[in-house]
Amino acid sequence: MMMNSAFIKSISKTLVYLPLIFLILLISIYPLQFFLVEGKVGILQVKSDALLSDWVWKTFFYIHISFGGVALMVGWLQFIQGLRNYSMRLHRTIGIVYVLCVWLSALGVGYIGFFAEGGLIAFLGFMIGGLVWAFTTIQGYLTICKGRVIAHQKWMIYSYAMCVGAVTLRIWLPLLMVATNDFTFSYQIVSWMAWAPNLAVAYLIVKRKITPVALP
Repeated sequence: MMMNSAFIKSISKTLVYLPLIFLILLISIYPLQFFLVEGKVGILQVKSDALLSDWVWKTFFYIHISFGGVALMVGWLQFIQGLRNYSMRLHRTIGIVYVLCVWLSALGVGYIGFFAEGGLIAFLGFMIGGLVWAFTTIQGYLTICKGRVIAHQKWMIYSYAMCVGAVTLRIWLPLLMVATNDFTFSYQIVSWMAWAPNLAVAYLIVKRKITPVALP
C-alpha cells in the first residue's frame, strides 16, 4: 500500500517534535542498563543491599521499568494521524501493547513506591502518579470500546502525558540536585514534578478541539 499525502504530511509535522521524540526514545531504552551492567547503576545506587537482595522488590522493579519503557517507546506513535489513517489495525495493535504495558508498569509502581527514597512525600507522589496513569489509560481503553472516539483521544493524551513523566523526571532531578544539593529533598519534589506539570499541559491540549478519527 502506497503512502498517501495525508500520511506524508503527518510525518512532516512529526519532525517538528524530533527533540522530544529523541528524548522519549532515549529514556525508553534507559532500562536496558539495569540488565546489561553489573552492580549498582542508576537509582539502585541509593538502595540498600538488603532491598536489592529482595526478589519480590526486584521483580516488581523490573516489571515497572521494562514495561514502562515499552509503553514510552510505542505510545507516541499513536498520535501520528497519518499512521492511524494508513493502518487502523496497526494503530489498534500498538494501542493494545501500550495499554497492557501501562497496567503492568503501574502495578510495579504500586509495590516499589513503598520503598521510594524520600519517605511519605515521595511515596504519595509516585503512588498518586501511578494511579492517575493507570486510571487515564483504563478510561482511554473503555471509551474506545464504546466507540467514543473523541473521549478516547482525550484520555490517551492524559495517559501519555503521565507516561512522559519518565522523561521529565530525568530532566527535573538533575536541575533540582543542582539547586538543592540534597538528593532526598530533590527526589521528594520530583515525585510530583515528574507528572503534575505534564498533566496540566495535557489539560490545556484537550481543551482544544480534537477532530474525531475516521473509523472503518
